[in-house]
Amino acid sequence: MKEGTKRGGEKVGIGIDRISSLSDDILIPILSLLSTKEAVQTCILSKRWSNVWAYVPVLKVAEYEFRTSKSNHGVYRDQSQIDCMDKFVRFVNGVLQNRKSLHLDTFNCFCSSINTQNHSLEWLGRVAALMPKVIVFYGNIPERLDLAESLFSCASLQKLKLDFSGFAKITIPESIYLPSLKVLELAHIELSDDLVKKLFSGCPTLESLVLCSCALTVCDLTSDVLKMLSIGYCWKTDKMRISCPGLVSLSIDYFSTKEEILLQNMASLATADIILHNYSHDLSILSGLSNATTLKLHGSLNSIVRLVKDIPNCRTFNNLKMLEIGEWDMTTNFELVACFLDNSPNLQNLNLQLGRCDHTPGQPSGPSQVDMRDVSFKLEYVECVKISGGNKVQPNILVNILRRHIKTIGHLLIL
Repeated sequence: MKEGTKRGGEKVGIGIDRISSLSDDILIPILSLLSTKEAVQTCILSKRWSNVWAYVPVLKVAEYEFRTSKSNHGVYRDQSQIDCMDKFVRFVNGVLQNRKSLHLDTFNCFCSSINTQNHSLEWLGRVAALMPKVIVFYGNIPERLDLAESLFSCASLQKLKLDFSGFAKITIPESIYLPSLKVLELAHIELSDDLVKKLFSGCPTLESLVLCSCALTVCDLTSDVLKMLSIGYCWKTDKMRISCPGLVSLSIDYFSTKEEILLQNMASLATADIILHNYSHDLSILSGLSNATTLKLHGSLNSIVRLVKDIPNCRTFNNLKMLEIGEWDMTTNFELVACFLDNSPNLQNLNLQLGRCDHTPGQPSGPSQVDMRDVSFKLEYVECVKISGGNKVQPNILVNILRRHIKTIGHLLIL
């Protein structure tokens, strides 16, 4: 190290570029953590850095990195703004053309402007030909979508995430074959029975499926290999049956439909998180949830009333250890909770989240005392019961109701 001026009586070193002396095996993973624009900018540092970016196996390109300002909905009218979008398109095309490595691990593209949609769809086809493991694409595509056939036949692809904010209707090839695909996440897409059937038949190793804000015309969602299914903020107009014997985790969040939801063949289910919002139709889900060890069930009173009709189909929840349920007035509508308590012999933790109801103080709507001589307990012991929400009198009323179903409560918490 060269010696410089003294500081505090000690000699200090001056500029030696130790980073540039590192091998490509170290530099390339570091550049993979940056956006592609940032990685390319390192080429001006020195001759040593001129082509390092070209070997990075991760491409992360985002339209917003080239913006100066934008108008509503990502439509660019000012010439300077359009020039920025042209720079973005030229940049991505140049990166794809000048890459040195034939290997691509990940392609992550954020493209919200409809001005660049045609180019972005072309990029998906070119990227798929490079045999990546991961493709994540966000795009504002408001019309029918013709995706490249190579995207549906990429043998190396393990994760595919497509988010089209314009609710695109996908045109798919006659056949789909993604033999390595394990994770599929789709958002703002119209999904038909035909598309779902082709995806399941052409993705023999698919383990995780996430659907968010999708328009579903699917009547039958059946898979023998799927392990995780999440449906959030989707809607459909017809009855739908979900049958996945290998499913381990299920999440349904604000799923809007005018017809029945039917859960069947859930023998492997361990964790379920269900949010029901203002359902006006029958729900046939309790028997499908009967093997869960952890169950979270939330809904409006209207949805719970519909779900109560499913109680005759309820099986014993032998595996259930943790139950979280809410958020309605259980002091006046306890039937569903009673169903779980009377049919869950191994329950350890119970979390009840009350919806508020205006009982008049001094006029409780439930029993104030429990005569233990008249009670035949089906549940001997629960380790912990937690009650939250409600007004001042509801929790105490609920405790008295619970003591008709649980002989001994280890820890009682009222929050």
